Amino acid sequence: MKYRREVDGLRAIAVLAVVFFHAGFSGFSGGYIGVDVFFVISGYLITSILLNELEQQRFSIINFYERRARRILPALAVVLFTTSIAAFFLMPPSLLQDYARSLVSVAAFSSNVFFYLSNGYFSTASEEKPLLHTWSLAVEEQYYLLFPLLLAGLWYMRRINIIWVMLILAATSLALSEYLLRQNAVDANFYLIFSRAWELLAGSLLALLRPEKWHTLDQRTRNGLAWLGLILIIGAVFFLDQHTPFPSPYALIPVLGACLIIAFCDPSGAIGKLLCSRGMVGIGLISYSLYLWHQPLFAFMRMKSTFSPNAMMFSVAIALAFLLAIFSYHYVEQPFRHKQRYSRSRIFQLSGFALVTMFCAGLAGMQGKGFPDRFQQPELMTSAVGSPLREQCHTSGTDYLKPTQSCKYFGKHITWATLGDSHTVELAYALGEKLKQRNEGLLHLSFSGCPPALLFEAREPGCSAWMREAVAHLEQRQDIKHVLIGFSYTRALFGNLEHYPSLPDKSPVNKFTTKYAGIPQEALREKYWQSLESTITRLLAAGKDVYVVYPIPELPMDITKAVTPPSILHTASPQNLGHMTSRAFYLTRHAFILEKLDSLPYGKHLHAIKPADHLCADNCPAVMDGEALYYDDNHLSLAGARKIMSDPLAH
Repeated sequence: MKYRREVDGLRAIAVLAVVFFHAGFSGFSGGYIGVDVFFVISGYLITSILLNELEQQRFSIINFYERRARRILPALAVVLFTTSIAAFFLMPPSLLQDYARSLVSVAAFSSNVFFYLSNGYFSTASEEKPLLHTWSLAVEEQYYLLFPLLLAGLWYMRRINIIWVMLILAATSLALSEYLLRQNAVDANFYLIFSRAWELLAGSLLALLRPEKWHTLDQRTRNGLAWLGLILIIGAVFFLDQHTPFPSPYALIPVLGACLIIAFCDPSGAIGKLLCSRGMVGIGLISYSLYLWHQPLFAFMRMKSTFSPNAMMFSVAIALAFLLAIFSYHYVEQPFRHKQRYSRSRIFQLSGFALVTMFCAGLAGMQGKGFPDRFQQPELMTSAVGSPLREQCHTSGTDYLKPTQSCKYFGKHITWATLGDSHTVELAYALGEKLKQRNEGLLHLSFSGCPPALLFEAREPGCSAWMREAVAHLEQRQDIKHVLIGFSYTRALFGNLEHYPSLPDKSPVNKFTTKYAGIPQEALREKYWQSLESTITRLLAAGKDVYVVYPIPELPMDITKAVTPPSILHTASPQNLGHMTSRAFYLTRHAFILEKLDSLPYGKHLHAIKPADHLCADNCPAVMDGEALYYDDNHLSLAGARKIMSDPLAH
């Protein structure tokens, strides 16, 4: 197959879009579509090569897998090895254990399935996962496993029209994507091969249609179509965002754009000259290594930063990613492509060894529970963990767990329920432990970042619908007599403590809704309070005893960063864990919601649970009795939750 410089230029656009999106740069809110462009390119190139071999009767599935191994595995193995060493020294046990699970899935080419079962792609937690980006490699590898066999089988049958078969498969995959969206299975739709295959098949169809043989279109028309393709891709990068249903018919925009450029771009035209320029081709050549390196660098930087990294820090990380990518391309990728240096058997042996080693390393990390003995205070690190059922039971997005599907702890007779955002997850588990001793059970209802959104449309997709369903479900459950509710009130109303210490001013942008443009902040906060009050009123009217959890004290930094090895990005030390913030600051920080909560008519059926009374004296510590009270800077650990959850049962 003839080398096309413009395709490498298109790769450059795709990888830069992804990298700048992950860096959070303004104007790249839809940069994730770079992956979709990569899928089209891969489908086109792989199919073109296979067709050429089939026509010349040189097709060999072993040869195909050898080429894929030479192309993908050496650089991937180096990145995995380097990232794993960094993870061992920089990650706390809970995160290292999660990293180990992801490492196993990458070695098994199933990381898309692993991340589908974990946090959503756009969640804050996912930003600190060093191997998150490997989901797309897994999708491609799964495609490579099956597609060559299918294409060869159809080719040798001859009576079957290959283009029609591929068109039907692509249409089926796109239809499945839309169906999953309508079923609120957003994460399945995003990560899994079944709803992504149509993008690769689009490239394959393009190769089957042989655009290089289309001679009926004049040069002006071809250039115009190439321009349209570039406009579609750039438009998707700038105008789509994390709230856009994706993949969906919206994904047709970058996919069609990539197809138009591949089909009609002429190196002598304006688009061709841009894509074939030395700089663009150079970035395209290192695009695979750049894609591999950028996410681990970004994840570790976020993980080790006390505050959100700024544009300058990301720029430095991107520069480092470029340097590593250039090194990787010249000294890892290129040498392994030469058969004179590495024979087929040698490539397969080294590939198998690397994958098995990474798989076993991942298993060791899982079995070792993140190796807490790496640290001077292993007991402290092992206690800085959340609920073991957090990922299974805590929901988010439009594919949320229905109330009827939600987790139940631990007794058979469900008499309690918890309702709230991520701040109630550990409280639910700790309360469930207490109730088990009384042969009672608990229904866990929590949605990530979800305010009590009965009376307004929340910023988080799916939140408002889930909250209304959850409250209605609790009203109908006669067996549930007690409901504990809690939210991250002040973070929703005033924003996070990203640059500690900070106090809520009078006019920040609210964090709980985007639906009411032009309404003053004070009015929006009153709407929030009315919605919370309405939630409490409805539960009381349904005959429930309601327990309102007051704000949880926040820390100036993630506790795990204070006891993991130091970094140039943070300066906290284990010595100050006993006085992380003052009670006076807590009272000032949460003054708005504390005043509102204090005004509620507490009595026989309405009760207040005040975490600060259990966790704070003059100061609010991060550690008590040798145990971490938090697992980050604002979520209670199980140890912290257990100190509070004796309170409801005392009423």
